[in-house]
Amino acid sequence: MMKKTVQTVLAIATAVLLTGLGVALFVHANLGSDTITVFVDGLHRTLNVSYGTASRIYNVVMLIIALIVSFKNIGWATIIYALTVGFAMDFFEVLLAPLNIVNMNILIRLLVTCLGQICFGLTYALLIKYRKGMNQVDAIAYAIVNKTNIPFKWIRTGADVVLLVIGWLLGGVIGIGSVIAMSTTGILIDFFLKILGTETDKTS
Repeated sequence: MMKKTVQTVLAIATAVLLTGLGVALFVHANLGSDTITVFVDGLHRTLNVSYGTASRIYNVVMLIIALIVSFKNIGWATIIYALTVGFAMDFFEVLLAPLNIVNMNILIRLLVTCLGQICFGLTYALLIKYRKGMNQVDAIAYAIVNKTNIPFKWIRTGADVVLLVIGWLLGGVIGIGSVIAMSTTGILIDFFLKILGTETDKTS
């Protein structure tokens, strides 16, 4: 029991760091945000509230939905992740600033964006593998998987499409990085879960 708890804590810590690095890479590459960020940006512009307020609205609404449809996949690890990930974002954003990535060659910025996306894919896979910690979108996606038997990677990709399109319609700014995030998140999560030895289309 203790060993499993330690493994879970280490996995959450790794996920927090990977998320912070992923966000910072997307920000400094400046080629478009991930789908959730685009959606939050749309809320921010449509509701005329601060970005932080829009983010809280998104998180609260999605958490409520996730608790209703997939309660078993939301737990203490989710809360720890949510409370600490912001610090990792700030840390890596400052750490990468001296590299001046935004002024580099477009191919390098694309590679940086792809690296950030890989960080996200591994992050979400870790959160899913150790249960009680997956983010709201993945928890909702698994609830749909269990009802429809459609592979997780396609449900997750569909969720990213919905988030990106609605966010864009609400005024959120998108770019090639957003398209990369939309089209590869589900596939990357599925890929890393298989590497981690986890069944991708069922929850325990």
